[in-house]
Amino acid sequence: MSETPIQADLSPAEWKLIQALRGLPESAQRERMHDVIGELLFFVQNPRCQGMGAEGFPCGEPRNSCDECHQTWDLLEGLTVRVEAGAASR
Repeated sequence: MSETPIQADLSPAEWKLIQALRGLPESAQRERMHDVIGELLFFVQNPRCQGMGAEGFPCGEPRNSCDECHQTWDLLEGLTVRVEAGAASR
């Protein structure tokens, strides 16, 4: 890694996430994971689903169609259920 380290205060949950990402081997899958997490964070930070916006595209955000937003929410719900089921079985 050639980037300059950044000093930051992290919660235990944030540090756990960083450790998990760092634990992935250098690969296309790791890069994909970084991209997916970035997109997921953008989606969560910009929740919009209010129909057609004044600009003529769904919910005022041209990055996603309504179907893509609903698919993402369904995926997140499914992941939540799997995580909760895994936590309950421990």
